[in-house]
Amino acid sequence: MLSEDRRKEIASFLRSRRARLQPEQVGLPRGSRRRTPGLRRAEVAALAGVSTEWYTWLEQARDVRASEAALQRIAAALRLEPGETHHLLTLAGYYREGMRNGGPSPASISPRLQRLLDELEPCPAWGFGERWDILGWNRAATIIWGDLAAMEGIERNAIYQVFVNPRLRRMLVDWEAHARDLVAKLRLVHARNVDDAWFNELIRVLRENSAEFAAFWGAHDVQLPRDGVKVYDHPQAGRLTFDYTNLDVADERFTALHLIVYVPAPGTGTREKLERLVGQRAAAGAPATRPLPRGAPSGARTHSASGRPSTPHGG
Repeated sequence: MLSEDRRKEIASFLRSRRARLQPEQVGLPRGSRRRTPGLRRAEVAALAGVSTEWYTWLEQARDVRASEAALQRIAAALRLEPGETHHLLTLAGYYREGMRNGGPSPASISPRLQRLLDELEPCPAWGFGERWDILGWNRAATIIWGDLAAMEGIERNAIYQVFVNPRLRRMLVDWEAHARDLVAKLRLVHARNVDDAWFNELIRVLRENSAEFAAFWGAHDVQLPRDGVKVYDHPQAGRLTFDYTNLDVADERFTALHLIVYVPAPGTGTREKLERLVGQRAAAGAPATRPLPRGAPSGARTHSASGRPSTPHGG
């Protein structure tokens, strides 16, 4: 049986996808008396080969169980992209092999991975977990993120920084497009964590502190991870252009561990600027990272005496 929160997520997602699909896109006449934005429920039901009443119950978050095959037909009727179909199936309890086993996630990456990050300089590189908490980084990464070692709690979360840190917001060129893309990727992962208080804490904090995040989150867009290009206007170095790559790291301690590497785009002068900035920081004695204490440091998933997860907050 699905939880009420999962049923509500499914309902909201289906309504949002139905509203964006026009009758002409599926070969149906618009008619002169259509008041519904997008398709009607009855039209989706007919295209998917299910009853209108049953589909209506799905969109009302009623306690009905949808088979994987029925959801696949609904996804086809709504013209969902592959990532959106995966998202819907995950919300409904399918493709859940990536769920955590309930134990606390490690607070930092392994020493071997940290050495790899350090060897990648001057390319900025960092590792993050399922919730985008930054768990390890090299000195070059602080050119983008600032002093990660000084950040505490949820402050050291990449999505929190993108939406709440005004310095990063000013630096990132085409901020809105990248911010929307990031929220869509978070939405995809959230489908596995709808009932997880630890994961939902991040959503709550971001919705309370950023109207843009709340709006983007409400759009229910989803996006599979992908490589791309990011451009920053750095206050000391000027324009920095990177090709970025998202790598999955195998580590049995984590349900998900990802490595992001920013490679300076050729012909932009970015590598030379990075080498100069990293050299200046190394000469000043700035450490690449702060050694993390054993136990439950910033951004780590911890458990209270009751066994419920919690995350300490920064100031």
